[in-house]
Amino acid sequence: MSKRGTLIAIFILLAHWVNAQTRLTGKVTDSATLAPLANVSVYIANTTIGTITDKDGGYSLSDLHPGRYQLVVSSVGYSTKVAEINAGEGEHTINIALSIKATALKEIIIGTHDWQYNLGLFKYEFLGTNNKQDCKILNEDILDLNFKNNRLTASTDDFLDIQNTLLGYKLRFLVKEFWVDYTTKKCHYLGSAIFEPMHGSPKDEKRWAKNRLAIYNTSFRHFLVSASRNQATDDGFVMRKMTREPDQTRPPDDIIKQKIAFFAAHYRTRHAPDSLYKWNKILRTPKIASRLAPGLLHEGDIIKPGPQPGTFSLQFADYLYVIYKKKKVDLDFDNLMRFREAADYQIACVALKNDKQPTLFDSRGILLSRESLYYEGAWNNWIVSLLPSDYEPEQE
Repeated sequence: MSKRGTLIAIFILLAHWVNAQTRLTGKVTDSATLAPLANVSVYIANTTIGTITDKDGGYSLSDLHPGRYQLVVSSVGYSTKVAEINAGEGEHTINIALSIKATALKEIIIGTHDWQYNLGLFKYEFLGTNNKQDCKILNEDILDLNFKNNRLTASTDDFLDIQNTLLGYKLRFLVKEFWVDYTTKKCHYLGSAIFEPMHGSPKDEKRWAKNRLAIYNTSFRHFLVSASRNQATDDGFVMRKMTREPDQTRPPDDIIKQKIAFFAAHYRTRHAPDSLYKWNKILRTPKIASRLAPGLLHEGDIIKPGPQPGTFSLQFADYLYVIYKKKKVDLDFDNLMRFREAADYQIACVALKNDKQPTLFDSRGILLSRESLYYEGAWNNWIVSLLPSDYEPEQE
């Protein structure tokens, strides 16, 4: 190909890239009267991309990448609506009708000792910190909290207003589902976040930029980008297969409790204290044993081409255990099995909710298959470390 032909080909590709954008437009109306609704907030969930409707109820969101989105539409006095959008290149018209919010009263008792205790648990599990200087909920009184059978649940009929001064974002989070089970030590939540960048002094802006990049580098999204480019190892990620199965060496609970009762009753005998300590320790050991399979995993073992150009499929069996060797952590905050190979580096674990339906993602590390993974460890998606999906790290 001639030099001129090469330049023409490059210009054609660049023109296609520039035009390969997605635009969402539409109108928001009252579902009962069909009247247009002005000043309605229209956002792409989990991004900083949003607008408000004009006097005719119209909105427009431009410069989006083709992909799957959640369109969040919210207005005072109306029930918030979340629409699932699968948008290709070009313009898409999405009209939304909002219904007036029901005014049924629900009693939420705040200020009691139990509610305050549950609030502390919720904030730690949801935010990932109790430090108000890093992240705080501004309207925590709207939370309905319940603790029963060693399980905490939370719900709310409105957005939680959150200020993340660690990363420099204001968030509005619509909690769809939240629970933490202290028996299984698992936490789960679903919802949609709306991000608004905060503005501060040059010093604040520099600190936020530094913190955002540090969070991104340790994130699951960065891992997906690195793995899809076959550079996970160079970027500090070590991948191992982990299995979990019942620990056959652990005696049944009834046997353990019988031993504890026996040695407690004979505590004054010579070896009873040591034996009591031993059996209490056995009682605290997990019933499920976690083990690392021999050898390392490589990118090709877990990443396959996706159904569309620029997409990838995450496929693996059992659990994917990832050690990030560019960050050391405080071991006191582990909530995931730490193997000797992990030393004091950051650890995380993911599992497919359905191994017959692999998780899809794009070249930017954005998940296309929502709610398809279980996370543990550093990738537990705490709000304090949550970045909008349109965040792009600065190129070095």
